Amino acid sequence: MAMSKLADLGAYEADFQSGIRETPWFSEYRKKYGEEPNLNTPDYDYRSAWTAGARPTVRDPNDQLLHWPSEFKGDSHPNRYVEGVDTKTGRPDDSAFAAAANRLRAPYRGAQPRDVPLYSTLERLLAPRQRSPDADEVVYPTANPATAITRGDIERGMDVGLAFSGGGLATRAAKANPGNRPGTIDIPVLGPSSPINAPYIQNPQRVANPGVYKRPDVIAAEAAARVEPEHPALKELFNVTRRDLHDISQQGRRQGNKETELWQPKKPGAPNEAALAVMNPANEQRIIDTLAEARKHPGLEQGMVPWYVMDPLYQRMAKLVGPERAAKEYMDFNMSMTPFSAGSSVPSEINRGTAANMMRQRGEYDVFKQYGGIAVPKRGADFPEALRDVKGMMGHLNQANPVERYMQTGKHGYGDDNVKINLYSDASGVPQTGFQTRGAVPDAHFTRAVGIPDARRNANDFNEYMIGTEYRQIGPWYRDKIAKPLGIEAVPAQALMWGTYGPQTGVKTKIGAGKLELLSKQMWERAKKLGIDPKEFRDQVLRGEQHSELKDDNRGMGSLAALDRYG
Repeated sequence: MAMSKLADLGAYEADFQSGIRETPWFSEYRKKYGEEPNLNTPDYDYRSAWTAGARPTVRDPNDQLLHWPSEFKGDSHPNRYVEGVDTKTGRPDDSAFAAAANRLRAPYRGAQPRDVPLYSTLERLLAPRQRSPDADEVVYPTANPATAITRGDIERGMDVGLAFSGGGLATRAAKANPGNRPGTIDIPVLGPSSPINAPYIQNPQRVANPGVYKRPDVIAAEAAARVEPEHPALKELFNVTRRDLHDISQQGRRQGNKETELWQPKKPGAPNEAALAVMNPANEQRIIDTLAEARKHPGLEQGMVPWYVMDPLYQRMAKLVGPERAAKEYMDFNMSMTPFSAGSSVPSEINRGTAANMMRQRGEYDVFKQYGGIAVPKRGADFPEALRDVKGMMGHLNQANPVERYMQTGKHGYGDDNVKINLYSDASGVPQTGFQTRGAVPDAHFTRAVGIPDARRNANDFNEYMIGTEYRQIGPWYRDKIAKPLGIEAVPAQALMWGTYGPQTGVKTKIGAGKLELLSKQMWERAKKLGIDPKEFRDQVLRGEQHSELKDDNRGMGSLAALDRYG
């Protein structure tokens, strides 16, 4: 009997040894490290994993290597605990609480409890968490219910800090402002002292946009309810639908063929505090989970992901002027329009940008500069007839001057701190002219969604667009930590984020229409107004002979801060 068992064990071991050596993981490991893996290491029970039918089929996005399931890790495995979670069990690492308690109690060892006023508080706060997934209200759900963040978790974390500080900004705000006025640290609060953004923003200064911290599925559902039907002009004028544009974008995976040149300081300065405050795993997961929920809604996915795709317009332009001229004509058209997004809605940008292109083509750009900013009530008898239906704008020259600089030098010539327009211009390009997808376009709504306003220390303009010192850190972080895990490029991820968080960040309009659809709609409306065939009017706009209509001007994508920031 004993011999039979030994024979069985020998056969099992032979099967295990031969089988594991035939796996892609084994050869990959040997190629990378120059030696065979130690199958007898105490860090991983390969034999139990093999017997259970587990195989190394999951490729880690960080090292691009195949990995075995975590449940067979040894107790001493160096990566058993990751970000406070026991990867063997999927449960929180309760030993972390014990270690924290020991560190905090160390100065008081040997003292009696009466000598340590906070002793009993620490015993309660730092005790290992023992609860079932539904023992407390879940504020932020995760895939594993055991690791969900509950109201009690957040209050306990705040209490630990406040127990030693004797209070703090959050406590003082709560006492001074029991009515919870908007824009203060304690709106809305999860407990007597905990701001709702505490898990995501380090040392928050305020809660500027509370809605961005709602449950991911709630945010996505509210955005999906605001998606407007596709306008027929998109199909009529450019023979595509939102779904077609989504396909052109390869569902957000299409990579650009251009890198936007952004100003860089000669010597790196100190890290931006507001940027550092939002760049953490909890905030990353908040955004990823919300965008993942948004992608379940076809209206958001197909409408917002391809927001910047303009290929059909370029193709029509190539038919009008020929492929030899099309690239330059498209560049001029695009670069004449994007500066008018500063401080404006997209409908206003399109109305004023197509008018600027028209006057540029006519050789009358100086006339546009002189009269283009005048509001309707102030227009005199000498006001140019060609600009009657163009919206006036305070700070007009801050939009118009960059276009003139482009006409003279080939560049808009923005200052060091402006990043949005350069990224936006390249994101609106096409393969034939070069287009970028790696740098998210940081308008005010993007800035609010990531939580930057809550971390800024300046009391004025905290809710506005992102400046260069912030973006030089946020841009790569957003691309690598948020867009990449979603499997899409940073630009379509930002567009999806704009639509998804829009109801929470101040967007008042319907959402779901991309830039090409909005342009189509405005050309369609003006053609009807003038009694011109919409397709003929489309070509007139593309040739610089006409401009688009502006019926409504609610704030929309591209709406930013005061115009003087862009001169």
